[in-house]
Amino acid sequence: MTDGITPERYAIENTAIILLGHGSRAMNASQDMESVVARLKMDSQFDIVEICQMSGLGEHFPEVFDRCVAAGASRIIVIPYFLHFGIHLRKDVPAMMMNKARQYPNVNVILGKHIGYDDALVTILRKRITQSESLSDIRNIEMDTDDTPDIDIEDCGDNHNETHVRI
Repeated sequence: MTDGITPERYAIENTAIILLGHGSRAMNASQDMESVVARLKMDSQFDIVEICQMSGLGEHFPEVFDRCVAAGASRIIVIPYFLHFGIHLRKDVPAMMMNKARQYPNVNVILGKHIGYDDALVTILRKRITQSESLSDIRNIEMDTDDTPDIDIEDCGDNHNETHVRI
Protein backbone atom coordinates (compact mmCIF):
# COMPACT_ATOMS: atom_id res chain seq x y z
CA MET A 1 0.00 0.00 0.00
CA THR A 2 1.12 3.56 -0.54
CA ASP A 3 1.47 6.50 1.83
CA GLY A 4 1.40 4.32 4.94
CA ILE A 5 -2.22 3.25 4.42
CA THR A 6 -2.93 -0.10 6.05
CA PRO A 7 -4.34 -2.91 3.89
CA GLU A 8 -7.57 -2.73 5.91
CA ARG A 9 -8.01 1.02 5.33
CA TYR A 10 -7.13 0.60 1.63
CA ALA A 11 -9.85 -2.06 1.32
CA ILE A 12 -12.40 0.22 3.00
CA GLU A 13 -11.44 3.26 0.92
CA ASN A 14 -11.73 1.29 -2.30
CA THR A 15 -14.95 -0.51 -1.41
CA ALA A 16 -18.34 0.79 -2.47
CA ILE A 17 -21.58 -0.36 -0.89
CA ILE A 18 -24.68 -0.32 -3.11
CA LEU A 19 -28.12 -0.92 -1.64
CA LEU A 20 -30.22 -2.32 -4.45
CA GLY A 21 -34.00 -1.98 -4.27
CA HIS A 22 -36.73 -3.33 -6.49
CA GLY A 23 -37.96 0.08 -7.58
CA SER A 24 -41.41 1.51 -8.09
CA ARG A 25 -43.35 3.75 -10.43
CA ALA A 26 -44.78 5.62 -7.43
CA MET A 27 -43.12 8.91 -6.54
CA ASN A 28 -41.21 8.83 -3.22
CA ALA A 29 -41.76 5.08 -2.80
CA SER A 30 -38.09 4.62 -1.90
CA GLN A 31 -38.00 7.35 0.77
CA ASP A 32 -37.52 4.87 3.62
CA MET A 33 -34.68 3.16 1.77
CA GLU A 34 -33.09 6.56 1.12
CA SER A 35 -33.27 7.28 4.86
CA VAL A 36 -31.50 4.00 5.58
CA VAL A 37 -28.75 4.88 3.09
CA ALA A 38 -28.37 8.36 4.61
CA ARG A 39 -27.82 6.77 8.04
CA LEU A 40 -25.38 4.24 6.59
CA LYS A 41 -23.42 7.08 4.98
CA MET A 42 -23.19 8.85 8.36
CA ASP A 43 -22.31 5.72 10.33
CA SER A 44 -20.31 3.80 7.75
CA GLN A 45 -16.62 3.24 7.58
CA PHE A 46 -16.98 3.07 3.80
CA ASP A 47 -16.49 6.22 1.76
CA ILE A 48 -18.89 5.20 -1.02
CA VAL A 49 -22.44 4.19 -0.08
CA GLU A 50 -25.05 4.38 -2.85
CA ILE A 51 -28.66 3.49 -3.53
CA CYS A 52 -30.20 2.22 -6.75
CA GLN A 53 -33.25 0.47 -8.11
CA MET A 54 -33.69 -2.44 -10.49
CA SER A 55 -36.48 -0.61 -12.30
CA GLY A 56 -38.97 2.22 -11.95
CA LEU A 57 -38.09 5.67 -10.66
CA GLY A 58 -34.67 6.56 -9.32
CA GLU A 59 -31.21 5.68 -10.48
CA HIS A 60 -30.71 2.18 -11.80
CA PHE A 61 -27.96 -0.31 -11.04
CA PRO A 62 -25.80 0.13 -14.19
CA GLU A 63 -25.29 3.89 -13.77
CA VAL A 64 -24.71 3.68 -10.02
CA PHE A 65 -22.20 0.87 -10.50
CA ASP A 66 -20.36 2.90 -13.16
CA ARG A 67 -20.26 5.91 -10.83
CA CYS A 68 -18.73 3.80 -8.04
CA VAL A 69 -16.00 2.58 -10.39
CA ALA A 70 -15.37 6.15 -11.58
CA ALA A 71 -15.03 7.19 -7.91
CA GLY A 72 -12.22 4.65 -7.49
CA ALA A 73 -13.99 1.56 -6.16
CA SER A 74 -12.08 -1.62 -6.87
CA ARG A 75 -14.49 -3.67 -4.78
CA ILE A 76 -18.28 -3.27 -4.88
CA ILE A 77 -20.60 -4.99 -2.41
CA VAL A 78 -24.22 -5.03 -3.53
CA ILE A 79 -26.71 -5.48 -0.70
CA PRO A 80 -30.16 -6.42 -2.03
CA TYR A 81 -32.84 -4.49 -0.13
CA PHE A 82 -35.19 -7.48 -0.34
CA LEU A 83 -36.87 -9.59 2.33
CA HIS A 84 -37.47 -12.71 0.25
CA PHE A 85 -35.10 -14.89 -1.75
CA GLY A 86 -37.28 -14.87 -4.86
CA ILE A 87 -36.63 -14.85 -8.59
CA HIS A 88 -34.98 -11.42 -8.57
CA LEU A 89 -32.33 -12.61 -6.11
CA ARG A 90 -31.96 -16.02 -7.68
CA LYS A 91 -31.60 -14.88 -11.30
CA ASP A 92 -32.13 -11.21 -12.17
CA VAL A 93 -29.74 -9.55 -9.72
CA PRO A 94 -26.86 -12.03 -10.30
CA ALA A 95 -27.27 -11.65 -14.09
CA MET A 96 -27.27 -7.86 -13.83
CA MET A 97 -24.16 -7.97 -11.64
CA MET A 98 -22.42 -10.47 -13.92
CA ASN A 99 -22.84 -8.05 -16.84
CA LYS A 100 -21.00 -5.36 -14.87
CA ALA A 101 -18.36 -7.83 -13.65
CA ARG A 102 -17.58 -8.70 -17.28
CA GLN A 103 -17.40 -5.02 -18.18
CA TYR A 104 -14.99 -4.30 -15.29
CA PRO A 105 -12.74 -7.38 -14.88
CA ASN A 106 -10.48 -5.59 -12.36
CA VAL A 107 -13.34 -4.80 -9.98
CA ASN A 108 -14.26 -7.35 -7.32
CA VAL A 109 -18.09 -7.58 -7.49
CA ILE A 110 -19.80 -9.15 -4.47
CA LEU A 111 -23.45 -10.12 -4.17
CA GLY A 112 -24.07 -9.49 -0.48
CA LYS A 113 -26.73 -10.97 1.74
CA HIS A 114 -30.31 -9.77 1.32
CA ILE A 115 -32.30 -8.59 4.34
CA GLY A 116 -34.02 -11.95 4.74
CA TYR A 117 -34.79 -13.15 8.26
CA ASP A 118 -33.29 -11.46 11.28
CA ASP A 119 -34.49 -11.36 14.88
CA ALA A 120 -34.55 -7.56 14.52
CA LEU A 121 -37.41 -7.96 12.02
CA VAL A 122 -39.52 -9.69 14.65
CA THR A 123 -38.96 -6.72 16.95
CA ILE A 124 -39.89 -4.31 14.15
CA LEU A 125 -43.04 -6.28 13.32
CA ARG A 126 -44.12 -6.32 16.98
CA LYS A 127 -43.71 -2.54 16.97
CA ARG A 128 -45.72 -2.20 13.73
CA ILE A 129 -48.51 -4.42 15.14
CA THR A 130 -48.74 -2.21 18.23
CA GLN A 131 -48.75 0.92 16.04
CA SER A 132 -51.46 -0.57 13.82
CA GLU A 133 -53.92 -1.55 16.55
CA SER A 134 -55.45 1.94 16.63
CA LEU A 135 -55.68 2.45 12.85
CA SER A 136 -59.00 2.74 11.02
CA ASP A 137 -60.82 0.03 9.11
CA ILE A 138 -59.77 -0.01 5.44
CA ARG A 139 -63.21 1.27 4.40
CA ASN A 140 -62.50 4.51 6.32
CA ILE A 141 -59.17 5.26 4.65
CA GLU A 142 -59.00 8.06 2.09
CA MET A 143 -58.01 6.63 -1.28
CA ASP A 144 -55.22 8.29 -3.24
CA THR A 145 -56.46 9.63 -6.57
CA ASP A 146 -53.12 10.51 -8.16
CA ASP A 147 -52.08 9.41 -11.64
CA THR A 148 -49.84 6.56 -10.46
CA PRO A 149 -50.62 3.40 -12.46
CA ASP A 150 -52.85 1.00 -10.56
CA ILE A 151 -51.73 -2.49 -9.69
CA ASP A 152 -53.73 -5.46 -10.93
CA ILE A 153 -55.80 -6.65 -7.98
CA GLU A 154 -58.29 -8.86 -9.81
CA ASP A 155 -56.75 -11.99 -8.29
CA CYS A 156 -57.04 -10.49 -4.78
CA GLY A 157 -60.78 -11.00 -4.37
CA ASP A 158 -63.42 -8.37 -5.10
CA ASN A 159 -62.82 -6.19 -8.14
CA HIS A 160 -61.94 -2.68 -6.89
CA ASN A 161 -61.53 0.48 -8.93
CA GLU A 162 -59.14 2.19 -6.50
CA THR A 163 -55.94 0.65 -5.22
CA HIS A 164 -53.90 3.51 -3.73
CA VAL A 165 -54.14 4.12 -0.03
CA ARG A 166 -53.00 6.96 2.20
CA ILE A 167 -52.23 5.76 5.71
